[in-house]
This record gives sequence, C-alpha cells and structure tokens, in this order.
Amino acid sequence: MPKSIISKQKFINQWLRHFAGDVNKDKLKQYVADQYIWHVFSFELLDKGSFLIGDSARQAYDNADKNDCIFCDMFGRKGVTDKLQEEYCSAAQIDTQIDELYVVAKDNSWTYIKTHESRCGPYFVKSK
Repeated sequence: MPKSIISKQKFINQWLRHFAGDVNKDKLKQYVADQYIWHVFSFELLDKGSFLIGDSARQAYDNADKNDCIFCDMFGRKGVTDKLQEEYCSAAQIDTQIDELYVVAKDNSWTYIKTHESRCGPYFVKSK
C-alpha cells in the first residue's frame, strides 16, 4: 500500500483553497462538513454552469491525463497518493471499486470527485 504524501486534512484544505476559494467562508462552514468537500457542488455553492455532473463528468475524467495527479481515497486505506492505481484509471472502475475519491491534477487545472452518495455526482471541474 502506498504511503500518504500529505494528510487528508491538508489535502481538503488545499482543495477548498484552490477550487472553492471564492465561496463565502460562512457558507463553507455551514454546508461543507470536514471531508465532504463535494457539498460545494451539491449545495450549489459554485455556479452550476461551472462544473460537470454525472456521465459528462465521468467522460471528462476518462479523457483527462491522470498520470500527474493526486488521489485521495477518502474512506479507504490508501490515503492521499500521487501514484496512479489500476482502480483509479477510469470512472467506471472508480464507480464499482471506490466509495469516495477525490482526484486533482497536480497543477490544479481540474478535479474529479466520486461521492459515496449514488445520487450525487460524480463532479468534474476545470480551474478558471
């Protein structure tokens, strides 16, 4: 099992700073509980037109270069890694094997989130 490169909390803080930096801090505190950073999408704290949901998010993830990414298996034992694992290669694999996964390009140009809630997401957003 790969060793975590950073803590999950540090990953979450960096993600929120980069992808939700413009969101009102009080709203973040109200709607985004600890590890559920995907609530910035589900509660539409980000403009709904700025991100993809569902199959269009899956397709965007499948087309993205995942060789230079950071992966955070939120509920699994793998932690935060920069090693592409077989089960992270496609959205279909993630859907069947991972409960909740956050993927970020190392240059922060995009992020993909597969939530543990089957009716929420997945989400894909490119940086501004």
